[in-house]
Amino acid sequence: MFFFLKAWIIGITVAAPIGPIGMLCIKKTIDRGINGAILVGLGAALADSFYGFFVVCGLSVVSSFLIKNMLIIRLIGALMLFYLAYKELQNNVIKTELQISKTGLSLIGEAFLLTIMNPMTILSFIAIYTSVGVDYYTNILQSFVVLIGIFFGSMTWWCILGSVISKIKCKLPPHWLFYIKYISCILLTVFGILTLIEIINFK
Repeated sequence: MFFFLKAWIIGITVAAPIGPIGMLCIKKTIDRGINGAILVGLGAALADSFYGFFVVCGLSVVSSFLIKNMLIIRLIGALMLFYLAYKELQNNVIKTELQISKTGLSLIGEAFLLTIMNPMTILSFIAIYTSVGVDYYTNILQSFVVLIGIFFGSMTWWCILGSVISKIKCKLPPHWLFYIKYISCILLTVFGILTLIEIINFK
């Protein structure tokens, strides 16, 4: 239980900072309600658990690979942000149930890839693990419990964010929701531009 609670806190801490995934979660919560937040959160939590696996196992070679290829990874991440912003601006049509299920799976995939393409995710894990004094685990059961804790910690945050946005959504006039949708798309584009600027400055 101790390992689970520590990992749960780490999962929340890594997921909590508002960034591109946070804006995507807000946008999808406005579109779909709490289900939108759950779908985005599921993709992000899977990615967090994926990186958490490498940190738990002490595979520093992965973090070295990310650092060496950070420019390429950030470029791909920026292009994904531009794509998502464009896609969301075009997403105003009524969908069938089959289309909704397909877009739900694609949304999980988009959130997963967007989180994976952020090199700061694994660096955040390493920093947090070091600060809280979590050692690498050799026990398979402990490692599994830690990964489950990270996943549920991340999902906890996205469900909280989705619940808050859902309650706010019910109290806002329809035209405000219309503006918020477009503002979220603009912010996704801004995040992409800032990423490109970081790449240029890094060079």
